[in-house]
Amino acid sequence: MTEMDMSTMSGIRVAVVIPAYNARDYLAQTLQSVIDQTHKALEIVVVDDGSTDDTASICRRFAASDPRIRILSTENRGVAAARNTGIEASKSSYIAFLDADDLWHPTYIERMLSALQPLPNTWGAVYSLHRIIDPEGFCTRSGSSLNARDSILTRHLVFRFVGNGSGFMIRRAVVGKIGGYDPSYVSKGIGGCEDFDFELRTAEHFKIETVPLGLVGYRIHSAAMSSDMSRMARSLLAVTEQCIARNPQLPTLVVSCARASAHLYAFSKFAALKDWNSAATSLKHIYHHSPMLASGTLAKLILSKAKRTTRRALSKIWPAREQRQKNLRKFEEIDPLLPLVGGWSRFRTKALLSRLSEIDRSGECSAATSSQEA
Repeated sequence: MTEMDMSTMSGIRVAVVIPAYNARDYLAQTLQSVIDQTHKALEIVVVDDGSTDDTASICRRFAASDPRIRILSTENRGVAAARNTGIEASKSSYIAFLDADDLWHPTYIERMLSALQPLPNTWGAVYSLHRIIDPEGFCTRSGSSLNARDSILTRHLVFRFVGNGSGFMIRRAVVGKIGGYDPSYVSKGIGGCEDFDFELRTAEHFKIETVPLGLVGYRIHSAAMSSDMSRMARSLLAVTEQCIARNPQLPTLVVSCARASAHLYAFSKFAALKDWNSAATSLKHIYHHSPMLASGTLAKLILSKAKRTTRRALSKIWPAREQRQKNLRKFEEIDPLLPLVGGWSRFRTKALLSRLSEIDRSGECSAATSSQEA
């Protein structure tokens, strides 16, 4: 990119929408990661979603020293409604979403905008990958390295490349075409995967770019929405079925793979909760897709339980947490160019990705269109 291109890009404003509910433990770190962005033309909108802790006062403290930060306070309505409030209150042509407990690498906005802005308006969004961080901000493992670009509806439906709500940037035209986030999941008691629903609806109408770097620190902790395993499982299943219903042209192979993928996730969550009735229902769906995959899934569950029992026994003899912590690095210390690893499994194979790529390229499932034609 030339110096002139960089200068032009630096003046493009990007809205950062941060929904925050009782986020006092991590919000300051999250806001600091936004303030530290190398791209400075930001419109930072924090939506305090009816918090009862110090969330509002933390926001006010940051806003007092940074005029780019605006605080909107609402009653508690859930993350989808909070994001929609932030979208409506912002003015920028590009919108990036960040959850109040996650982190961005300082070059996140710069890299995302540089990838999306030069593309035609048929490209509505860009996403990045992530690394898993713990409550203290240490990177515990790499997120999946799998990604795809262009018309990705079927591949994203099955592979779920983004993995969280903090790695997605859109053109405002996307909202004009598909609307905002769907708050109905919360009203049904199955909130949690509204970000995946929004990504799929975007992919139904636009091409999507990728920045395949771990630019997001996705925090795992007990108070996170994602820690409610049963709700997350049911939310993902519902989002998957909604997408299938909206797209009756999806080939049978894609529908079968999408359901198998969702139920593999759900099975792992239900089994962890020892909700064996729900786990058995998901296993039946997996079996319908592939008896061999169902057998392998059950075997993996049994093996993982045996491994956990062994680890618990050994940890009583050789406590390893302190040593393990010494070997971890903070998210901001990790070079974003350091490759991510993993993502493949006995289900998510290169052969399946290749087959779905052919379907996406054929245009058989995509309604991708320019926002100008909407």
